[in-house]
Amino acid sequence: MKFFDCNSSYGILDVPPVQYAATPADLLAEMDFCAVDEALVTCAAQRCDSPLVGNELVLEQTRAQPRLHPAWVLLPPQTEEQAPTVDQFLADMGRAGVKALWAFPARNKYLLNATTLGPVFEELIEHSIPLFFPLEEAVPNMGGHPTYHLGWQMVDTLLSQFPRLTFVVANPMVWGQDRYFRPLIERYPHLYLDIGAYEQGRGLEDFCRKYGAERLLFGTHYPEIPMGGPVLNVLHADISEADREMIGAGNLTRLLQEVKL
Repeated sequence: MKFFDCNSSYGILDVPPVQYAATPADLLAEMDFCAVDEALVTCAAQRCDSPLVGNELVLEQTRAQPRLHPAWVLLPPQTEEQAPTVDQFLADMGRAGVKALWAFPARNKYLLNATTLGPVFEELIEHSIPLFFPLEEAVPNMGGHPTYHLGWQMVDTLLSQFPRLTFVVANPMVWGQDRYFRPLIERYPHLYLDIGAYEQGRGLEDFCRKYGAERLLFGTHYPEIPMGGPVLNVLHADISEADREMIGAGNLTRLLQEVKL
């Protein structure tokens, strides 16, 4: 079967993990070792330097690698850092062949809401562009106890205002977050989950039985998580081959094919 990773990165982070891919070639070597075919990628500079610098770097460094699909990091339009208008930004995405965006509001110091990004969200909806959001961006650690409910409340508030926004929550599910996300899955038809850290016992099986596999995306969160673990979770889940193939690559492929730029 095919694996298309929705969430992996290369480059040297400010606090590097034990093992990481310094270059796209290193990332491809890790993908080959773990039998991952393609990846939607960001680079460390998009997080640790500047989205403006990193967005250009990820384009340049993956241009000769057809298995690596660059994603950009989004900034608020009011500062006109990425483009003078939203239309210009979308045109730049189209010329670059970029079909997915990430939002890091805490790291980049803005509010992920309608006040800041309402016109941008409307355009993302119009063009079917998926927006990826790492839940830890909204989860302060209070005395060793991550307050995950704050992140899911943010997701609920945002999607209640923009229910047609294709929104992917990434990295949320170590030890199971089902009581948070299942009500949101039932309410918001364009909410998707990156299952790279979903280690709930028989969680994939029960989710597919109740909701189907169409809302789950295979992601590894590499290098923070070893790439092989998520691969094994999908391969050994007691689900149908059709569901396995949708999770492994089909759902992400469909989302990217639906982008209109």
